Amino acid sequence: MVGRLPTPEEDAAWTPHGNGYNDVSKLIIRVRPADDRGRHLVIAQCNGTSHPHRFDALSQFHRRQYRDAVVSKFGLDDSAHEWLEEQILAGAAAADSQEQFASLDVVSAAAVATKRVEWFWEPYIPAAAITDLSGDPNEGKSTLCIDLIARNSRGDSMPPFSFPDGACKPADSLLLSGEDDYERTVKPRLIAAGAVLERVHLLRTVTVCDEKRQVQVPMDLPLIERLIRDKEINLVVLDVLAAFTEPGISLNDDAAMRRLFSSMSPTFERTGAACLMLRHQNKKENSKAMYRAGGSIAITGAARAAFAVGPNPDDPEEKILVAIKHNLGPRPHSLSYRIEAAGDASRIAWGGQSNLTANDVLKGGSESSSGGKVDTAKEIIIDILSGGPRGENEVKTACEQAGISRATYWRARKDIGVKSEKTAFHGEWLLSLPAETGDEIPP
Repeated sequence: MVGRLPTPEEDAAWTPHGNGYNDVSKLIIRVRPADDRGRHLVIAQCNGTSHPHRFDALSQFHRRQYRDAVVSKFGLDDSAHEWLEEQILAGAAAADSQEQFASLDVVSAAAVATKRVEWFWEPYIPAAAITDLSGDPNEGKSTLCIDLIARNSRGDSMPPFSFPDGACKPADSLLLSGEDDYERTVKPRLIAAGAVLERVHLLRTVTVCDEKRQVQVPMDLPLIERLIRDKEINLVVLDVLAAFTEPGISLNDDAAMRRLFSSMSPTFERTGAACLMLRHQNKKENSKAMYRAGGSIAITGAARAAFAVGPNPDDPEEKILVAIKHNLGPRPHSLSYRIEAAGDASRIAWGGQSNLTANDVLKGGSESSSGGKVDTAKEIIIDILSGGPRGENEVKTACEQAGISRATYWRARKDIGVKSEKTAFHGEWLLSLPAETGDEIPP
């Protein structure tokens, strides 16, 4: 099958086929239509291992580069090149000509059956949809998610505690944590929050043919959907989005984000699970709350609900959960909470409702000094690269949107010791933190 990624059902029913070149009989090539830059997403799959790359499949040079990589990765001999060449060209032609066979699926509004909104946490987090949660470091957004996971595992009431604990059915959660380690942070917080540990499933990497890599979306969504169904999971926490997006997908690119969420949303609509997606705040402290979350505004637009956390301006030790937008119901009240110590870990102590708005909580002082701007640039660069190598354009754009000058950007890069490497296909520079090569990040 060419032209799109398989559904879980198609993957399960797939039977390998081919011309018998070495192990090519187990290989399948999938191609997505060209994007606005003329690049096709070509995916070679063999026995659960995938080799994806975006390139112009009509370019002989790029096809050759991709074939070399596939032959090397899957241990094929040179005779596989001819078969690969045919499959890539046929897949690109089929993918790009899909519109010739398309027809508009027009439905009368009278024929549409209405559905009531289902909730994971009413009226805050809807089920079967993606909810966005952003906040600066140390404001407790990860700890807050741990609290919700723990309550879900016990079947306890969610804030503001409108019904007795135990009134809900205990359920399983899936946590994709890209920043906190399991042993020293995640498990101690779960224990401090009183979670039923057997109902909490942790996911960070996927192993294919003895090769381990970070989970990536949308590539691994079929695997995640199967896990949701197998474990009857009703809450998926993505902490943080940047750590789990496929390489080459820029969080600052509006079109890329719309495509990403058009791939993600059906997974949760089909399973009924709620997705709580975390992001860091950018440094636009004088902007409206809607524009404070890092990345494209298209992310906020695609989420059905969006929240942020921040300090109470009159009491910095008190944190506030505030609604940015809510498409599936009235905007809910803000809620207060504090982060309290629990042994070597921390946990959430909920307060009551608050009249503070998102703009009240997220406004801050401006960085006026040169040193402050450099520190801000460092925070942005480290934030983006903490999930792995990213394109230089994405990093520079994020700094420019925060009012960072070109000179300050380069000074911050030098201070951090950012590593750069040119990609083979399109010549874009990939940036990474020095820690990934064993170096220390400068203070």
